[in-house]
Amino acid sequence: MSARLADILDRCIPFVLDEWGRNAHRGELVALCESDRVGDLAAVLRAMAAALRPSCEGAGTVDDFIETAAAHGARRREQGVRESCLFEEYDLLGSAIPHALRGCPGVPHLSSEELVSLEGGLTTAILAGLRGFHRGEFERRGAWSETIARVVSEASEIAPRREDARN
Repeated sequence: MSARLADILDRCIPFVLDEWGRNAHRGELVALCESDRVGDLAAVLRAMAAALRPSCEGAGTVDDFIETAAAHGARRREQGVRESCLFEEYDLLGSAIPHALRGCPGVPHLSSEELVSLEGGLTTAILAGLRGFHRGEFERRGAWSETIARVVSEASEIAPRREDARN
């Protein structure tokens, strides 16, 4: 992964959330008050930035990222929104990130590999968020730890290999 990308994302989270917020006024999200609408997205993005760091800097951060995204999904369920709301908010987030990064001061052009890493991170977040949304069902079947382990495995298949990262 890339320490540069992690630094950029971490520094630009306020710009990403501002951009996301400008577009999150439709669908089920509009029914939530502003603070509930944003929810835990800042924490998810911070955890994603940490997980994007090279493995020597980010031991355990992928697990933390997945747990944070799963907790966000569980919170959405507690808020009474439907599962489709997760898809809506991550779709908006996927659009907001590149736009916000272009508007974030001092951000260099992102490489295609960095853009793929961002997409992989968002895909991982939605997978974990959906599992968190349905955590109660997984826990009733006694399969929560296996479910989270499966997301970690899926994340490693989505993202470029850490040992291949040079930045």
